[in-house]
Amino acid sequence: MKSRHIEIIEALKKKPFMTIEELCLELDVSPATVRRDLSQLEDTGVVLRINGGAIYNHQADGAHPPAQLPADPYINEKIRIAKAAAEVVKDGDTIFMDAGSTNQHIAEHLGNKERITVITNSLEIAHKLHNLKNKKDLSIIICGGALGEANLDAIVGPVAETMISMFRANIAFIGTSALDTKLGITDAYLASARIKEKMIEHSGKVCLVTDHSKFGITNTAFVCTIDKISQVITDQQAPAEDVSYLRNRGISVTLV
Repeated sequence: MKSRHIEIIEALKKKPFMTIEELCLELDVSPATVRRDLSQLEDTGVVLRINGGAIYNHQADGAHPPAQLPADPYINEKIRIAKAAAEVVKDGDTIFMDAGSTNQHIAEHLGNKERITVITNSLEIAHKLHNLKNKKDLSIIICGGALGEANLDAIVGPVAETMISMFRANIAFIGTSALDTKLGITDAYLASARIKEKMIEHSGKVCLVTDHSKFGITNTAFVCTIDKISQVITDQQAPAEDVSYLRNRGISVTLV
């Protein structure tokens, strides 16, 4: 077994679920390398690949997995955040939604809105919106461009950025993997950061949707400063000091 495979296994034993991005940062390798390693490990039954990341298969070594281990350890928080975010949307709104798991949950709760337009760079979000049973005059616009290396669900690049700049949205729902109140919003990948930046630039209101695990983290690619954010919707475990800092800066914070 490769030494890198051992590193992946050890990392997954310590954390219930790790995304492709997290494993890239942990191992200092490319997304393509991580995906190839995970495929090889999955073939041996050591890991299970789930929703953009992986979990360790405890049954492979005879151990008992944690009771009711979720594919995403923060899925309950994300669902609550998504429900609160959907309530912000008004009939007739135009919405930007970047690729991300929390925004995917938001898409699932927009079925009761009328005459809304959603512009997204996420194939998964577009698919979820298209399949809404009770959608009422919903328009879905998918950005053109290249599939992102880090996230095969996301369309990125200059074509997508140009297309975003052709629209104006009432609200941009932006997800993040890193939020530092002093250093701002960052992303592990420059291409994804530029998509977020364009959506923020062309929106009347910017709503950051993120669970508490993303606070106090800084990634490589800069997205924007905190003052570009209108509202943060997060869960009750968000650091109290950071919540106070955001509110003192005039940013609305909703805890769910």
